[in-house]
Amino acid sequence: MPSTRPGRACTQNLTRVRFCVQAEETALTHAGIIPYYVDKEEKGSVNNMGDIIPERTPLLIAAEINIIKQQTEKMVLNNFIEIGRRLTEAKVLFKYGEWGKWLKESVGFSQNRAEKLMRLYEAYGSQQLALRGTGMQAQELPNLSYTHALIILGVPEEDRAQFISDIDIESMTTRELQQAVDDLKQSQQEKAGLQKALNDEKEKNTQLAKECDNLKKETNDLWKSKQELQQDVEKKAMENKKLTENSNFKSYQRVSNELAAAQIKLLTSKVAFRYETLGKAFKELTFEMDLLAKIDPQVYGEYKKMVNDFLIKAMQERMGN
Repeated sequence: MPSTRPGRACTQNLTRVRFCVQAEETALTHAGIIPYYVDKEEKGSVNNMGDIIPERTPLLIAAEINIIKQQTEKMVLNNFIEIGRRLTEAKVLFKYGEWGKWLKESVGFSQNRAEKLMRLYEAYGSQQLALRGTGMQAQELPNLSYTHALIILGVPEEDRAQFISDIDIESMTTRELQQAVDDLKQSQQEKAGLQKALNDEKEKNTQLAKECDNLKKETNDLWKSKQELQQDVEKKAMENKKLTENSNFKSYQRVSNELAAAQIKLLTSKVAFRYETLGKAFKELTFEMDLLAKIDPQVYGEYKKMVNDFLIKAMQERMGN
């Protein structure tokens, strides 16, 4: 006959069940929830630990469910962070091109999902270590679901703690949280745009002030140049006036000299002509006087005296001048 005693496999299964039940009871007890079994316990009865089981009301059941949900979400997030930690550790061990293949074949992850998990570790891993080291819940790591934690990664790291403290994440839906993150991004973009506009305006003002200073300097330089040019013009005008006066004087002298030379030339010509004429007349007079002397010596004597008197008188008048 086959044995009625449970086999080894059955014994192992019972051991696993007892272990799971004990783990569940321990987790619920730490969460402040007294475990119960409706098929064994009745309302108001006492369990094997001597605790009185409270009356099961919808409000109590809902509270227990919400606590279990939070515990589960917390556990899931922590596990994903731990996976991200190990993915980060593993990635540096692979050569280029081997990472994606290992993810797919060894752990069934796409590179996109692996990157998200590693980002979770980068964002929350240090806080998780602090949580383990102190045994207390860190304020920077509230009860987050995996989806909420990924959404919050869209907030800059330096603003993340303040963002988490400003909103009630645990009561928000995924859509509401995403909208809050989008609103923050838009606000930051607008702020950055305003800051950029302000910086641009300051830069423009600085540039305008610099250009204004340059214009003032250029104006002063132009004024000085104008003064120098004015003085130079006045100086040139004086020099030109002097040159003009000197030129007029020289022209006058030149014309005077030319006129004097022309007059001298004219007079010389006249004197030469008169001298030549006088010489011819004197020769003719002498010739006629010689003829007259032969014909009529007496008349010749009279005219000779008249000619001599004329010549002497003319010489005396010239000498007197």
